[in-house]
Amino acid sequence: MFMPAIGAINEVKDMEDLKIKFDGQTHQIEANTLINSLLHFSTIVQEVNKELKTDKKIEVKINALPEGSFLVHFTLETLSVLEKAQKLFSGSAATAVANIIAIVGGIYGIAKFLKGKKPKSIQSDNDKSIIINDDGDTLIIENLTINIYVNNKTIQESLTQEFTTLENDPNVTGFEMLDKNDKPIVHIERKEFAALASSTSYLEASDDKIDKKIAMLNIVRLSFDKSQKWEFYYEGNKIIAKISDGDFIARIDNGESFAKGDSLEVELEVRQEFDETVNTYVNKAYKINEVKRHIPRPPQGMLDFPKRRK
Repeated sequence: MFMPAIGAINEVKDMEDLKIKFDGQTHQIEANTLINSLLHFSTIVQEVNKELKTDKKIEVKINALPEGSFLVHFTLETLSVLEKAQKLFSGSAATAVANIIAIVGGIYGIAKFLKGKKPKSIQSDNDKSIIINDDGDTLIIENLTINIYVNNKTIQESLTQEFTTLENDPNVTGFEMLDKNDKPIVHIERKEFAALASSTSYLEASDDKIDKKIAMLNIVRLSFDKSQKWEFYYEGNKIIAKISDGDFIARIDNGESFAKGDSLEVELEVRQEFDETVNTYVNKAYKINEVKRHIPRPPQGMLDFPKRRK
């Protein structure tokens, strides 16, 4: 089990500790996994701060602790932030940093609850919302938290990317947030990573679109775990995509051999989002609906070059 500790400080007087724990079979974690996960987590914290309209900067500092742990401090610059954030919550004694932590924890909780799917319904009642997910389960959450989750695409994308990173590291078996008293805020098991790595933007804007095309992909990294995504090169760009073709999964289960460098001719589904800043659609997520053809890479040394004319 690898556990970096996360703390949040508003000046010196406003301090709340938050721990992020990565479960696993070893006491180590890949640097790429740790760095990317904390970067996406930090982005979510920064976005929540913006949504609270504190107009203040949060500085994120990582300090090494014994035995490979990490302590991350979130620093709000002035006490005036407290007065604004306190008005948003019923508990007047709550600090700005505690409020941010509560919202961040709630966002992860909503993502876990919805499992990447659209909710059956959301009903607002005073300052609370009642969410019913695809399984018929019910979650009661603050209106502010669900509104931030639904309307902030940066947070949605950061969640997707963070859990894609965790899903692609087989050594990580769980993700957990704990408060200053080590009480769990949210715990997400490895079997849930795939759902959270899918698009969390269940209320896609009307200017988003789905583009389906026949494409040739070159395998970079493959996984025979049905819940994980494969990595490919597509038109010179590296992409990550989940394969939803049941017949193809059956071929894998029946022992068909695949290797890095093989090509797959597929029906590729591309979710695109319109970016107003550059006036064009930008690719955001990929899914393989059908694998039409598998082309093994040529054996090394067996390439057939045309003979040079004398």
